[in-house]
Amino acid sequence: MAKKIRTETIEIAPNIIGNIKDDGTYFVFDKVNNILLNPENIDDKIIIYERQVKGWFLQPTLKMVKYKPEHKGFLVLMSCISYFEGVEQYKTGITSNGNSKRAFINAIRKLYPNKFDEYQITRLYNQARCGLFHDGMVKGQIIISNSYEDSINITHNDIFINPKKLLNDIIDDFENYLTNLRNDNEARRKFDLMFSNTN
Repeated sequence: MAKKIRTETIEIAPNIIGNIKDDGTYFVFDKVNNILLNPENIDDKIIIYERQVKGWFLQPTLKMVKYKPEHKGFLVLMSCISYFEGVEQYKTGITSNGNSKRAFINAIRKLYPNKFDEYQITRLYNQARCGLFHDGMVKGQIIISNSYEDSINITHNDIFINPKKLLNDIIDDFENYLTNLRNDNEARRKFDLMFSNTN
């Protein structure tokens, strides 16, 4: 998800701009807090990453849920589904290239421990993730409604998803991950391996 810093000034996260100066050094400026950031410092990387995920994905998606949510369930679901593979790479320090299904399965297991077996999560992956990202629409087993009791309920024939509840679960998960990133050395090491705006 990290945007590479270039010679021209670009937004690398909402209200964070960056460029490479003529001498090869990086200029990264947080316009909200009026501070310079170092894109090679892990604490500043976490600030950039948090702003990217919240500002480009979670907050706009939350607005869709809060204001006139009808007919926006698939957009909310697409934003939610994209979260799992991305965050799993940072949590593990391992790229998902060539192994997106495994990353997705592991991420769902962490968010909903002991709730689904691998077969069920594989169905969710194929029906929701692959449907949305390969076909532009979920496949036939997915039924979405903000009225469902559970975020995800997988039965023998169908997969019922409440996009609003799923989004809230993801927001909680991301806040927990940020706390972990700020306090756990191993989590920081794995994140630092994966996240870079400079290469």
